[in-house]
Amino acid sequence: MTAIKMIAMGKKLSNIYGGLSQPLCKKYGINQSCFDVLMFCANNPENNTARDICAVRGIKSGIASVAVETLIQKGFLERMDDPSDRRIHRLVPTESAQSIISDGREMQNKFISALKAGISPEEEKVFERVNEKILKNVELLGREGV
Repeated sequence: MTAIKMIAMGKKLSNIYGGLSQPLCKKYGINQSCFDVLMFCANNPENNTARDICAVRGIKSGIASVAVETLIQKGFLERMDDPSDRRIHRLVPTESAQSIISDGREMQNKFISALKAGISPEEEKVFERVNEKILKNVELLGREGV
């Protein structure tokens, strides 16, 4: 696969995911960044700080900060002090966010199922192994450059 095809595929996937997210964003009165932050916190409770969101999800700090504040104001997220280090603030979805999270996970599952259509379990395992290697290479490139 060429570099341009990989980049184009990533952009297409992102655009499709964003399009699938829009009805939920409208339904719950939040923007895409808020949806992304909320779903990230719900799906990755081990990475639930603002720093984690920026590092792992790749959201810029200013955008993440505004999204977090909006979600807190709407009652969908709460900030909790980490018991082992009070300087760390954990971002935890509230009970009010559960319907968004449930709908979001349903949308994500449909998205993944559509992407896997026609792929055998064996092919999926090979893809996952290859994808892990590519992700490691991407991380190396991000740190070291080409």
